[in-house]
Amino acid sequence: MSQTPRRSNTALVWLIVAVPVLVLIAIAGVGVAGQPQCAACHSGDAFLAATDAGAHGSLACGECHGSTRPLERAATGYRTLAHALSASLGGARGEFASVPDTRCLACHAAVDEGVVTAQGLRVDHIVCAEGSRCTDCHSPTAHGEATRWVRVYDMDTCLECHLTQASAECDTCHAGRPPAERVTSGVFAITHGPQWEQTHGMGNSATCSACHTAAACERCHGPGLPHDRDFMRVHAALSQTPEARCMDCHETRFCNECHGLDMPHPPAFVQGHAAESEENEALCRRCHVESDCVTCHVTHVHPGGAIGTLPPDGGLNQ
Repeated sequence: MSQTPRRSNTALVWLIVAVPVLVLIAIAGVGVAGQPQCAACHSGDAFLAATDAGAHGSLACGECHGSTRPLERAATGYRTLAHALSASLGGARGEFASVPDTRCLACHAAVDEGVVTAQGLRVDHIVCAEGSRCTDCHSPTAHGEATRWVRVYDMDTCLECHLTQASAECDTCHAGRPPAERVTSGVFAITHGPQWEQTHGMGNSATCSACHTAAACERCHGPGLPHDRDFMRVHAALSQTPEARCMDCHETRFCNECHGLDMPHPPAFVQGHAAESEENEALCRRCHVESDCVTCHVTHVHPGGAIGTLPPDGGLNQ
């Protein structure tokens, strides 16, 4: 009888040890079983062809979309099975689309060690990619054109800094390829492609000055193109020049919605502008200064000025 408690204690110890072990084995088993389930849904011919053609075609899905740590990998397997079940029932499909930066850097840590030259580009990732994720510029790396949301590096994005904080000389970033072959992706490739006359306005006009002089733009667009940071201050004067072609791009309501009244002022505006100016003086002051009013309301109506001495001829020759 005295042996019973000891045997019970031993059995309890084995139970305490065995249950977690069995749980871990079960987790690992289901995790491992869950890993290859991606292909059950993502097996379209176009998807497989695009994936196999890439440099990552030989990797398992979990190598990029999961973790290499055993327990985390097992957990990923569980999530994969849950994802497949949810997707088959019409649930969310995008929770595995992201790739953590840590997975990219596990193989590509050298990109943070200085300037990297690849595919005709020189990039200092520490500076240029600060605040960005790897997939912000390299989303099609594994699946090519089969990627649902393609995000790639783009000249317009680069020039946001290279026009103000770094050199905008082409050879600063481009190497080993002639100019015609340098930009093959992103918005810049569209705005400078075969249909550039129809598409170049789709880009960021503030970056045009990196390669084009204002005179090159003005030949087609009139003065003031591309619009620089000082354009708002001078656009009124430019719009009144004979060469102005504002309406080639802008509708009249574009001006009216900003100014709060019909622009340019129609011929009949002068007749009623006094009442308008009394009600919306602050609106008028956005464009006009005191001398604009004085030119008409004082100098013109009262020769020599409303205050002071008239000239010797009484102002008759003004």
